[in-house]
Amino acid sequence: MEQINKSDVVRLEIPAAYNYLNLLGSCVRAYFDIADGKSQGSGVAYNVELAVHEACTNIVEHAYAGLPGRIVIILSLTRDPRRLVVELQDSGRSFQLPEITQPDIQEPQVNGYGLFLIYQLMDEIKYQPQMGDNRWYLIKNL
Repeated sequence: MEQINKSDVVRLEIPAAYNYLNLLGSCVRAYFDIADGKSQGSGVAYNVELAVHEACTNIVEHAYAGLPGRIVIILSLTRDPRRLVVELQDSGRSFQLPEITQPDIQEPQVNGYGLFLIYQLMDEIKYQPQMGDNRWYLIKNL
């Protein structure tokens, strides 16, 4: 059974706009040191940071599509099993999560790289779309 220490949970709420996404980077990187008391190395923190940034970019671009909105980011660390869970919440448009396939780098395309990248960087991805309450769970085993 997963144990979450409530004192290790960090909740952020930002406007759904590209210029606010940079706030997430330093929060994700620092979270490893603060919540767990030791560094996980820059590689793991960078991968999680990039996955969260890509997911939030998709929320801004597709869920809100230029309309005002908010993104809630909840970072939590479970002890058994030891993993980081990043929950993203938005009230924008939901969508059906497509089958993720590797993009063909020989054929240029505009979309499709972000979700592929998120799946490569994280260990588990869950998406729960609901009218007015979409939730992403990005999970990284530590």
